[in-house]
Amino acid sequence: MTKKLLAGQAAARAAMLLPFLMAGTAAPPAAAQSDWARSAVPVYGPTAVLQGLNEHWTLPHARAFAAEAQALPAAVEARCNAGPATPAAGRALEGARAQWRRSVQAWERLSTVAVGPLVERRSLRQIDFAPTRPALIEKAVRAAPADAAAMERVGTPAKGLPALEWLLWSRPVAPGTPVCRYAVQVARDIQREADALAQAFAAQATAAAEHDADGEVDEASVVAGSTEFVNQWVGGVERLRWAQMEKPLRAAAGRAPDWPRAASGGSVVSWKAQWEALRGLGVFAGGEAPLAGQGLVPLETWLRSKGRNPEADRLVAAARQVDARLQRIDTKRPPTVLAAAQALAALKRVAEADVAPALEVSLGFSDADGD
Repeated sequence: MTKKLLAGQAAARAAMLLPFLMAGTAAPPAAAQSDWARSAVPVYGPTAVLQGLNEHWTLPHARAFAAEAQALPAAVEARCNAGPATPAAGRALEGARAQWRRSVQAWERLSTVAVGPLVERRSLRQIDFAPTRPALIEKAVRAAPADAAAMERVGTPAKGLPALEWLLWSRPVAPGTPVCRYAVQVARDIQREADALAQAFAAQATAAAEHDADGEVDEASVVAGSTEFVNQWVGGVERLRWAQMEKPLRAAAGRAPDWPRAASGGSVVSWKAQWEALRGLGVFAGGEAPLAGQGLVPLETWLRSKGRNPEADRLVAAARQVDARLQRIDTKRPPTVLAAAQALAALKRVAEADVAPALEVSLGFSDADGD
């Protein structure tokens, strides 16, 4: 029954993800727009930028995360229901780990630039709090929460994706144990947040489409939304640079750094996924810019549409430096991590000194969730 359930969920997830994956594979490899000097870039106002962000980034990525998170509880439950010390139990553990990895990848594509419902719901704190607190996880296991209401009383450091990583790798849950049952509840809690985010982003896109159809433009909301986008993009760069790379490195004091996703061995994969999101929203990937309202408008393309080509060029050049550093990054070679962090710092300086002023956006303080 469990195998049939997992197979059915996998098929449904694949059907949901197919249009999104096809859209992603249709684009050429990430590169700055190659023909902007020959082909006129359409003029984009903040409304078109937000429309592209909502329809071609946040909503499809929210749906992709919800699809992966939907399969997470059953994958963990399969481990709990397997016979102890059997080959099936080992396979179930690897299956749960694989589904966790897929869920994290989808989450990071969505959450790296945290806008709209991600901010309103404080989702990064809810399901991706760092660092994990093993003592609080053990306390939560003893409390034995059995439903959503009980999980609401569990502190954020004891649940979410990092806590589930700890339960699957640092101290792998054994079948038929209270800690395994708690792991299922953690997975269900992640699924609930993923579903809520998908619904919230869908409602946001629907409301925006209705306003467009009626010819209504809420100027204050548009300005706030575009300002949030730029600020959160810069915040995502800074979070990757500091919280994810440089802070653990500097805090190590001669010990092995406590990298995020280290328990699963996924630190570099995580960093590259976050950079993929930042690059996708920062630098144009393709040959010809989309018409207003018909595609994603990254920061580079928005700049070029305003005739700010020097600023766009500096953004692209800084992004390419990050590309180069991430190609060589290795957690076993800390200087490569520091080099990547320095390239991200340079990119942030370009965003602050060139990109934001050219887009007439004021930058404020954007802090990372966790501590």
